[in-house]
Amino acid sequence: MKAERVSFAPRGEPALRLEGWLLDGGGAPLVVSHPHPLHGGTMDHPVVEAIWRGGGGAGFRALRYNFRGVGGSTGRLTQKSPLPLADLGGAIDFLGPAPAIALGYSYGARVTLHAVAAGDRIARALLVGLPTRLPHNAAAMSNLILGRRLSGEQYRPTPDLDLLREARVPLLLIAGALDPLFEPDAVRARGVEPLLLPGVNHFLSRRLGNSPPAPPDLATLLHLLYGAAAKPPEM
Repeated sequence: MKAERVSFAPRGEPALRLEGWLLDGGGAPLVVSHPHPLHGGTMDHPVVEAIWRGGGGAGFRALRYNFRGVGGSTGRLTQKSPLPLADLGGAIDFLGPAPAIALGYSYGARVTLHAVAAGDRIARALLVGLPTRLPHNAAAMSNLILGRRLSGEQYRPTPDLDLLREARVPLLLIAGALDPLFEPDAVRARGVEPLLLPGVNHFLSRRLGNSPPAPPDLATLLHLLYGAAAKPPEM
């Protein structure tokens, strides 16, 4: 299957252009959103690329794209910018009128969850590594990046979690069991039972730092994602 480079505008912002790659497996539309751009996240992140290729291989019409200001995408994103829901909306529109399966990793999962809450044209949301809390000091950031347990680490809760309770489409949440940003009980308290990948961190890796996942762990992730995506939406 040949990948096709594409570009499209964010929804309602025709002056901007977002870049992406499309793998057309002939099936339902699937949009993959990447981690935080201000922390190195792009559509070329190895987890994002693996998820995208896995989606095309599973028969979906799979699109990964760069948020505004990343790579060849125009525009700008800062720490004070709102979540780029228009970027995800433009990706969904690019794939046509059918409701899309929206898959986000880390920051991309937050964007996806907010798009669900806003009533975007989403049939199912697959959220990988959704942060339920964020680092609030250097010790917590070191714990995330290096995988160490440091005294004095502090976190702040994300403002998103109640959106889980309000979702009107099927949700699947997957996280590493060792992810310091993910609190399973906080998710369960809002009516969603997460799937935890044993032995891996926020980067879905068993190694310290931002290392790529091992092939068996990636294979497990793809099986969970595309097994769920193949199910008919719940009524």
